Amino acid sequence: MSRRGEFVDAAVWAALGSAILVASWRMDRLGHLSINPWSAPGLTPGVVGALMILLALALAVHARRATAADATAQSSPQPGSARRTLMAAALCVTFAGVTLGRGLPFVVEGAVFIFVFTTVFSWRSWREGQRVARGAIQALMVAVLASTVIAWLFESVFLVRLP
Repeated sequence: MSRRGEFVDAAVWAALGSAILVASWRMDRLGHLSINPWSAPGLTPGVVGALMILLALALAVHARRATAADATAQSSPQPGSARRTLMAAALCVTFAGVTLGRGLPFVVEGAVFIFVFTTVFSWRSWREGQRVARGAIQALMVAVLASTVIAWLFESVFLVRLP
C-alpha cells in the first residue's frame, strides 16, 4: 500500500471513529431510570470510537515517518494485500458466525482464534527470521492471556454471559 493510501485509510478510520463517538455521546443516558453511568448505552461504542481515532492518528504518524524514511531508502510494496484482507475477513466470519457458541467455552475458542489469526499473518516473517518455534510459543501465550482477559472483562465488567 502506498503512503498516500495509508493517509487516506487513517482519515477514513478517524472519520468513522468520530461518527461513532458523536453518536454514542448523543445516546440517551437513561438517567431517569436510575441506570448506573458505567452501564449506560453508548459507553462501549464511545470508547471504541475514541480508540479508533487514536489508532487512526497512530497510522497517520507512522505513514508520515515512513514517508520521511522512504526518501532515503527504497520501499518494497506489500504483495497480496487483497488476499490478506479476504483471509482476515474469512477468519473473523468463521469465528464469529460459525464456531462461536457452538459448544466450546469462549475462552478456548477465543484463544484458538487469536493463535490462528496471529500465526497465519506472522508465519512468513517467523520463517524468514528463522524463529517459527519462538513465534508460535509467543503467539500461544498472547492468545491464552488475551482470551482470558477478554472473557473476564465481558463477564465481570460488562456483565455479559459468554457462551
